[in-house]
Amino acid sequence: MDEKGVSSKGAILAAARKEFAARGFSGARVEAIARAAGCNKAMLFYYFSSKENLYRSVLAQALGEIFAEIGGVVNERLTPRSFLERFPEIYIRFLARNPDLPRILVFDLIHNPENISRTVGQIFRENASFNPQLLLGMIRTWHDQGLISEGDPMHFILNVISLSIFSFVGRPMVEAISGLKAGEDEEFYRARIQSVVHTLTKGMLK
Repeated sequence: MDEKGVSSKGAILAAARKEFAARGFSGARVEAIARAAGCNKAMLFYYFSSKENLYRSVLAQALGEIFAEIGGVVNERLTPRSFLERFPEIYIRFLARNPDLPRILVFDLIHNPENISRTVGQIFRENASFNPQLLLGMIRTWHDQGLISEGDPMHFILNVISLSIFSFVGRPMVEAISGLKAGEDEEFYRARIQSVVHTLTKGMLK
């Protein structure tokens, strides 16, 4: 692919992220994506062949990054405290770099959960950046050793992820209710990471 082709493909992916974030998979229009990318539908289909493949490419581009980061943490076989200190920073900073992703995921988890679950599952299986069974085993071992209070891997992971993602998904609601305005700078993200780590370590470590 020549330089122009790489540029066109990147422009399509960027436009698609915004369209999917605003309207979800079902509501997104290929015509709108092509127009925003400065190309025609024929070029879009040349690169991605279908709306489904474009959607998958958008998610794969972003999720591949965080799967690799999480894999690095899991493969280090950290202590539970180190894990709970590292994971929120990875997740929150990743979402700060990819502000459209939470909107895409939440929109389709509400309106089209089977599609988003199937797509993310396929991306995860093909990525192979880390072995989820290793993480599940670590959590069970930590609990058996009396190091953490939550022994169910499902609840452990949900506790960790929910506090991180709600920092973005729930912020507009909290701002509206409280009248406070959160920043979108390093100071806010650093403080948010510290707060999440404090909550997790105080609530989940023994």
